[in-house]
Amino acid sequence: MLLSLSGWTIFLIKMTDSVNNDNAEAQNTASQPLFNLADVDTLYELFEVVLYDVLRRSVAVSEGKLSKDEAAAMDKQSAAFVSAVLAGKNEQFAPKPFWTGDPLAGYLRLFMKDRFEAVGLTDEDLKDTRGVLQAASFEFICDVYAMIRVMGDKAEPEAFKQMGKRLCRMWAERMLGRKETDPVSF
Repeated sequence: MLLSLSGWTIFLIKMTDSVNNDNAEAQNTASQPLFNLADVDTLYELFEVVLYDVLRRSVAVSEGKLSKDEAAAMDKQSAAFVSAVLAGKNEQFAPKPFWTGDPLAGYLRLFMKDRFEAVGLTDEDLKDTRGVLQAASFEFICDVYAMIRVMGDKAEPEAFKQMGKRLCRMWAERMLGRKETDPVSF
């Protein structure tokens, strides 16, 4: 997974910078975004990382290692992280011109209108870019939990993995305003 490796890449770049402050090339590299939000594969990997985080939390809750309240708080943090990326507020991600942030939020507000209404979100909840992107990001997390519930304990690991890939691809395409090539619903 590219995103999980990126943390080590950034750590190494920062360590290099602290050791070699005079190395202008290394400093320039550290300030440039590593991922492009116009790339469906980048978004796919972003959602995949969150999917596996949610899955690990779900297992930890079922094993009694984490409370449901702790897991819910962590889910909110994951949604906040994804929404910040989609808003263009994370320097590791290069925004898609004329799409990242406000245009994406406007699209999602229309595209996901029925879904937002179904979970009780009001115009006040969705009044700004941050609210819309957080709501959409949290709906992805809800989809992951729905997938876990539908697939259940008896699902073959490969079937579960394939369904997870389909879900992440669908959400990545959605975040680019593309037609979802293999939509998933629960």
